[in-house]
Amino acid sequence: MARFTFEADTVRAEGLEQLGRPMIRRIVEAGADAAIEHMRGRIETMHTQTGEMAGSVGKAEYVETLGGGSQLVYPLETDRKGVRNALKAYVINYGRGKKQNKDGSRSRMGDHFIDRDPDVERIVREAMERESDRAMREAGAT
Repeated sequence: MARFTFEADTVRAEGLEQLGRPMIRRIVEAGADAAIEHMRGRIETMHTQTGEMAGSVGKAEYVETLGGGSQLVYPLETDRKGVRNALKAYVINYGRGKKQNKDGSRSRMGDHFIDRDPDVERIVREAMERESDRAMREAGAT
C-alpha cells in the first residue's frame, strides 16, 4: 500500500555509490521501519476494533533495482476470521465504490487514511536521511 524508493539520483547526489548496495538497502529499510510505525499509529488512531490489522503491519521483501531499491509496507497476514488485513486496509482507504446515497452522502467511499496522509513522506524521508548520514559517518565520507 505504501511504497518508498531510494533512487539512483539520491545515491549519486549523496555520494553513497561508494558505500555499495548493502548501505542502500539499510537506508531503504530504515524508511520502511518508519513507515511501519507511522501506519500502525494511523490504524490504531482511526480504525481499531481488535488491533489485529495494526499489529500485522510489516514490510515485504526488499527489492533491489538498477539504481537503488524499494520495499512495500502494508498490513500482512489474516485476521482471526480469515480476512486478509491488506484487503481490509485497502477497502477502508479506497472504499467500495463511488455510489452516492439518496441524501447526498457517500458512505461507501474510503477515507484515504494511507494514500493521502500528509506526514508519511516527510517521516520516511527523514528516517532515510538519518540513516544515510549515519552510513556516511561510518564510512568516513563526511
